[in-house]
Amino acid sequence: MNICKLVLEYIEQYPEDEPIFIEDIKMHIIQKCEDETKQENVLKNINVILNRLKNEGIIKAEYKGVYYKPIITMFGEMGLDKKKLMQLKYLEDREGNIKGYIVGAKLFNKLGLTTLVPNVTDIVTNECKYHKQYDKKLRAYITKPKIEITNENYRYLQFIDILVNKDNINIEAQNENEILYSIIEECDLKFEKIIKYARETNNKKVMDKLFVLAR
Repeated sequence: MNICKLVLEYIEQYPEDEPIFIEDIKMHIIQKCEDETKQENVLKNINVILNRLKNEGIIKAEYKGVYYKPIITMFGEMGLDKKKLMQLKYLEDREGNIKGYIVGAKLFNKLGLTTLVPNVTDIVTNECKYHKQYDKKLRAYITKPKIEITNENYRYLQFIDILVNKDNINIEAQNENEILYSIIEECDLKFEKIIKYARETNNKKVMDKLFVLAR
């Protein structure tokens, strides 16, 4: 098995500036290695190969554990697409599995609840191993969810976080309830499920908000 060739083939499938995660590379190569006794050596070889490709300028490593193929333009070299990196690292994997969602002022601004334009992004994500962390590279605060985020529950959990508004973001919209109700309709949220997840995440404040919306 030519590990170097396999690594190159895996990298070549991605366009320039697309995040390529070292764990995905390792998983891909391990799946090709039928002999489990050789897997440890294979993983060591992958690190050596990636370092060599980096030294040759074929790939770049701007972020720990993440590589990308640089784009060379007439204006110079373009870096890694950080929006794509944030999406894949914290929000949704390449198979479409949701693992996080945006909250806070950035979400409230997008919904028209506030005119505040934050310079950081607040994210609740399964990828956060501790209560709260700051990702300096991506200018994002990541928070560990109270229950695991899935494709089935993420819209409910995000809506509950909007209702709770734990950061006490100033709501400037005069039609706040209309905006909240439109989210329920557009996302096809069920009141009984909102209550269910509110109880599971111990968000008592949600009940009062729901009572107003349900009238």
